[in-house]
Amino acid sequence: MTKWQKLRNILLAASMILIGVAMLVFGEKTYMGIIGIFSLTLEIMGLRMLWFYFRMARHMVGGRNILFRGILFFDFGIFTGSLVRVPRAYVLVYLAGTLAFSGVVDLLGATESRRIQSSWRFKTFQGVVKILFSIICLIFMRSGARVVYICAVGFIFSAVMNIANTFRRQQVITID
Repeated sequence: MTKWQKLRNILLAASMILIGVAMLVFGEKTYMGIIGIFSLTLEIMGLRMLWFYFRMARHMVGGRNILFRGILFFDFGIFTGSLVRVPRAYVLVYLAGTLAFSGVVDLLGATESRRIQSSWRFKTFQGVVKILFSIICLIFMRSGARVVYICAVGFIFSAVMNIANTFRRQQVITID
């Protein structure tokens, strides 16, 4: 990981911690702001992937994958932005679902890492905890304040894990 990638990961994790703290401090009033930030982030990620595809990735092996991911991220960003007019219970289910999906992706990555005999315990731990947070959110869904606090702790946990992953030594595999 380059220094710029490490810096970017740290800045993104710091913004996630700020979002989590804002959720803890302001409680249920932060729904619209969080949805707006989440929507804008997904749209920017999608546009960056699409820009990369049209500038370079269309000539690469697997470039279509980047195109589809860019379209998917942009679409999820627009969908998330449309959740402003939806009842809060559905927004909470959506946030818990994205947290669970992130946990499943971590578990799949850990399974792949284990298959190639790389370090996998950290990703497994992170994925299991994210899935547990989303399940706890769904259990306490009737109390909006509790779910906001649980999601806030989930965001902060995810950010701390991203920072820890940034400073972790990783193997560099060279192919001869």
